[in-house]
Amino acid sequence: MNMQEFDVQITIQRALEKHPNVHPRLITDNGSQFISKDFAQYIKQVGLQHIRTSIAYPQSNGKIERYHRTIHQECLTTSSLIDLDDARKQIAEYIEYYNNKRLHSSLFYLTPDDFLFGRIDEKLNERIIKLRQAKKARYEVKYIS
Repeated sequence: MNMQEFDVQITIQRALEKHPNVHPRLITDNGSQFISKDFAQYIKQVGLQHIRTSIAYPQSNGKIERYHRTIHQECLTTSSLIDLDDARKQIAEYIEYYNNKRLHSSLFYLTPDDFLFGRIDEKLNERIIKLRQAKKARYEVKYIS
C-alpha cells in the first residue's frame, strides 16, 4: 500500500467515525490509490459501495468537479489567505458552511447535511407549511385588514 492509499483510507475512516450510521457511495476516479486490491478489500470491510468514474472523462465525476469550482469561486477568490494555517482554517470553515448552511439548488434548496442525515421529507414538509402560512398571512393583510 502506498502513502496516498493510506491517506485515503484514513480520511474515509475519520468520516465513518464522525458519521457512524451513514454509508454513502464512494465515487472516485481511477487513480492508483483507488484501484488496488487492498483498497477494494478495505471498502468492502467498511461496507461502502465504490463507484469509479470513466477513464479520461472528468465530466463523469461532475459532482466533485462542481464542488471544487464552488470552493474556488466562493472561498478562495473572495478572501486573502495569509499562510498555510490560515488557508486550512478558512477552507475548513467554508466546508462547514457548505455542508450545513448553504442551500443547494440541485438538492431542492436543502443542505448536504439534510441529505446525509435523511431530513429531506421533514425539511420539505416544513417548507410547505411555511409557504402556506405566508400565503394565508398575505391574504389576511390584503382582504381582511
